[in-house]
Amino acid sequence: MSKSHHHLQIIGRRENIGLPDLQATNVIAKIDTGAFRTAIHCISCQKIFKEDKEVLEAIFDLDGKGPKTFYFEQFSLKEIKNSFGQSEKRFCVRTKLRIGGRDIRSEVSLTDRSEMKYQVLIGRKTLLKKFLVDVNQIFVTAPSPH
Repeated sequence: MSKSHHHLQIIGRRENIGLPDLQATNVIAKIDTGAFRTAIHCISCQKIFKEDKEVLEAIFDLDGKGPKTFYFEQFSLKEIKNSFGQSEKRFCVRTKLRIGGRDIRSEVSLTDRSEMKYQVLIGRKTLLKKFLVDVNQIFVTAPSPH
């Protein structure tokens, strides 16, 4: 291994992560070096006015404990290619991900992943200069919650 990789934490192709800002722990995430951006399953999200401010209302149930609603004052709408190579507009927010005991603030896209096996897909932008992915392993940093 080259010297430039010594500071990188090794993770597997699937990891048990936390999303502290979204009050979710023990969420199984797929680590996907083919994806640029991290995507999180969102039951619904829409712009609303709350106290005379435009905010993004997003509903999540990432830990199976029931839907929780969150409001984001800072958000953007971006054109993102989905896993089929098709462009779609998605809301993006910055949130904290806890991977291997490290808290990382990252921009994530919110999308309906209800038909996908994993509610969270962690892309290269979140992993860059922090982690090295060992595709032969799973749950390197924390045991599977199941």
